Amino acid sequence: MIKYLKSIWEARYFWLHLANAELRYKFRRSRLGLLWTIINPMMLMLTITLILGNLFGIAAEDFAPYVFSGLIVWEFLLGAAIGGCQSLLVSEAYIKQFKHPLVIYPLRTILVQTATFLIAIQAMFLWILITDPSKLLPGILTLPITVVCLFLLGWPIAILTSSINLKYRDFAQVLALVMQLLWYMSPTFFRADMFKSPQLIALLEYNPITHIMNLVRAPMLYGSLPSAVDFGFILGLAALLYLLAIWRMSRVEKTLIYYF
Repeated sequence: MIKYLKSIWEARYFWLHLANAELRYKFRRSRLGLLWTIINPMMLMLTITLILGNLFGIAAEDFAPYVFSGLIVWEFLLGAAIGGCQSLLVSEAYIKQFKHPLVIYPLRTILVQTATFLIAIQAMFLWILITDPSKLLPGILTLPITVVCLFLLGWPIAILTSSINLKYRDFAQVLALVMQLLWYMSPTFFRADMFKSPQLIALLEYNPITHIMNLVRAPMLYGSLPSAVDFGFILGLAALLYLLAIWRMSRVEKTLIYYF
């Protein structure tokens, strides 16, 4: 394992170059460029706020940042899962040419998603600066922890989805449907005070994604630190995902080349 991690580190200039190239290519010849990482969730936020905010009678100034904070975290998770599916497929030429650990290609995907998240979250800081500057400091102080936690969750997700999708090409389509279902069950835009049913409230409060979104919402919306339960859940989930990723790659890494 130590030798494997060392080989990943030795290839750092390669996967950093790949991540930088993908980020540049993503917005090549676009006049707005990186601003699209803010514009896309913001337009969706406005739509959801207009419809659900009026439907449930929630003030836009309270609901809009709640929705936006959920959207940028969800986009990261979606990018890790769905983007991870393609990370090995699009790297076929590199994989056949260089003998690097295959996990660096999902790593490239997560680095791009992390950079996208960091750009998008600037809109949250701007909102806080305008509406409630007192929450700016908790947001800034917890941002490095939030980024590390998201990275730790995202990388094993991308490793697992990339290795499965390379062998079973329908997996990406099935996963997209599953993620769409989870989207409607997640606390991305639903709040507990929208419902009267204890069962629906419990579904939101005990939803695993709630703990992940609390990394952003607790400091930036409520001015507090994420709870120990949030951190415990996230670290526990990350540990489980890494064990699964290690088990998966130890079994199939040497044979995945035959599925291109």
